[in-house]
Amino acid sequence: MITTLTAALVLSSSVALAEPTLKDDIESTLAGMAETALAADIDAYLGHVWQGEPTLAQEQWAWAIDLERIAPTVLRYEIIDGLDVVDDEVHADVRITWNTENWTGADRVIEVPMRFVEQDGQWLYAGRQWSELDGDGVRVLYADGLGESAVRALDVWPGIKEMVESGFNRTLEEPLVIKMYTSMPELQFSIFASYVEPLGGWNEPMESIKLVGTSFSESHLKGVLGHEYGHALTFSIAPHDVAVERAHAVPWWVHEGIAELATQNYVPNRGRTQRAVEHWHRSNNLQQWENLTDFYTVDTSHYGHVYIQGRHMVSYINETFGQEARIGWIESMMMGASLEEASEQTLGKAWSEVDADWRASVEAAVAKSDAEKAAKEKAEAAKENSKSHDKGN
Repeated sequence: MITTLTAALVLSSSVALAEPTLKDDIESTLAGMAETALAADIDAYLGHVWQGEPTLAQEQWAWAIDLERIAPTVLRYEIIDGLDVVDDEVHADVRITWNTENWTGADRVIEVPMRFVEQDGQWLYAGRQWSELDGDGVRVLYADGLGESAVRALDVWPGIKEMVESGFNRTLEEPLVIKMYTSMPELQFSIFASYVEPLGGWNEPMESIKLVGTSFSESHLKGVLGHEYGHALTFSIAPHDVAVERAHAVPWWVHEGIAELATQNYVPNRGRTQRAVEHWHRSNNLQQWENLTDFYTVDTSHYGHVYIQGRHMVSYINETFGQEARIGWIESMMMGASLEEASEQTLGKAWSEVDADWRASVEAAVAKSDAEKAAKEKAEAAKENSKSHDKGN
């Protein structure tokens, strides 16, 4: 027979067992992130993200904004092992499984060590767990196995900073954040769920510079960090509240051309750039600039043109009009001017004239190269004929 006391004890025990555990709370956050992302509900998704770290908050905002373009068709977050409570944070290894309509393969899967922070009674996603090294004006966050590369990044950073800033006449007001990944899929997922193209580095307004690799040499770090820091300085021209809008309004080839030029002391690729542009001229494959403008619509076969043709044009502007004019040109666009307006305001010519003059300079360079090649071949032929004549005698 169940007495009143026994019933009370059973009820009390049931209530205690029904109370949510810490794991339940974290799983609820993860489930909410997945559900809102699948529904492309940006505000609801961001309601699960900690806003206490500005760089993370900006990156997660950009991640969420992309949901309007391509939302995932599959997204699951699963806690792999137990939770670790570290100070006021909870750490958990999480398996992420996802797919999007622009990915033709099987579901992608990564395992990521995540952080969670409690705020107003809710556990919020606080980004990946990183190891960290700090330097002058820079924070290097790195995945396991990249400790030596992180130290190397700190060592080369002052030289990169000085060189790139000299080409922009500006610096960043806040410390730059560098994130170093070992997994390409994890890097891609950290940008957008729909990101599918391989990449070596990434930077967008007010975001970190992201790199991927199992080890980073000094020369590689100089090249890729110099390029990405060029982007960061370009993005910093516009006020924060319009930086993303302005960055996306500036043609993609301009961004990449500027960033490629920023690494000229570390990646002396001028000869390669010149040869590529001359080859495209000969094969009638120099692109119209409107074909290289939008990151989301540029044909993948023209990605090389975005970087190399863009670098060649930016170098031409720098050499023809001077560094100050080139700086004013990009600043004008980042502050709201169109390509045409910026060219008239800072270069003193209509963009159509600048383009025509540039193409004429390429044609002249091709003619010069062809003439030099023909002269060399003629000289070599004459030398061979002379040898044959000498043997005949």
